Amino acid sequence: MFISVVYDVVSTDSKKKISDVLKQFGLKKIMDTLYESYDFPVGKLGNLKKDISNELDMDDKLRIYQYPLESKFKVSYIEEKKWKRLSVEI
Repeated sequence: MFISVVYDVVSTDSKKKISDVLKQFGLKKIMDTLYESYDFPVGKLGNLKKDISNELDMDDKLRIYQYPLESKFKVSYIEEKKWKRLSVEI
């Protein structure tokens, strides 16, 4: 599965922590706050979200773009420490 993670964080400490988590999961840095993987294992997505949640502050923004997942394009984002997801039928 392809995933892309983009984020906007308030502190440099949060930026470092999120970057470290993404690298641990094998995502490649494309731009300053954009990471991607073309062969991310579907079974690890929950672990990634959990680890990211532990490092984010309330004002931080983060989105995960996923394709394909159940033959859909999905966007997961975190809002007030809760994950939400949008799905688009392909």
